[in-house]
Amino acid sequence: MRHVWREHVPAAIRGPVNSFRHARRESKWRKPRDLGDLRRTTPFSTWGASRGGSIARVYIAEFISAHAADIRGRVLEIASDDYARRYGRSVDEVDVLDIFEGNPRATIVADLAEAPAIPDGRFDCVLVTQVLSWIYDVRAPLRTAHRILAPGGVLLATAPGIARIAPVEAELFGEWWHFTSMSAKRVAEEIFGEGNVEVEAFGNVLAAAGFLFGLGTDDLTPEELALRDPAFQVIVGIRAVKAK
Repeated sequence: MRHVWREHVPAAIRGPVNSFRHARRESKWRKPRDLGDLRRTTPFSTWGASRGGSIARVYIAEFISAHAADIRGRVLEIASDDYARRYGRSVDEVDVLDIFEGNPRATIVADLAEAPAIPDGRFDCVLVTQVLSWIYDVRAPLRTAHRILAPGGVLLATAPGIARIAPVEAELFGEWWHFTSMSAKRVAEEIFGEGNVEVEAFGNVLAAAGFLFGLGTDDLTPEELALRDPAFQVIVGIRAVKAK
């Protein structure tokens, strides 16, 4: 077997392969580093709610508040009207869309992936936070948002990047996609057109690791949360404008 391996593995990579094997053998004799409370296989919490609040929600609020001027006129939000009411400017009315009839806030019961009952050009702003990952045909909700927006209307959407699987929603809908700023921009431009989409990424290695460990905003400083490193994207924000 040794002779056969040498025949089939190019000489150029035999050295790296052997070095890797040697490193693995050596690592068995090294004592693992002390990681303190982080040496664990279960998170401290699910989303950090018991530790000051979700790290991801800080980034979502930052993205939505930065585009508060877009939340105007007739607004549609998914599941609740929290962001529209908190950040909206010159809002005339807010509709809440939910797939479940039991939501007392819902004024429209429909699936965002296919909502033919909503008239074309109905809204000036559509808010979709943390929903796209649960829809397998991710272009479908973007097509719906584009159709129901009035010309010049704006879609503000956020999507998870580095994140755990959402336990309840994965059971209900499935969790199909986590995004990068590149993938989010490309798929949104397929629907809204090039030049009509802007994306932002939020997070850094500490925020990403903390989020996965179930840490919350009490565990990180505002300065640590604020730092953006495009290599570690916790939340991706999408601003897409329907051409006039």
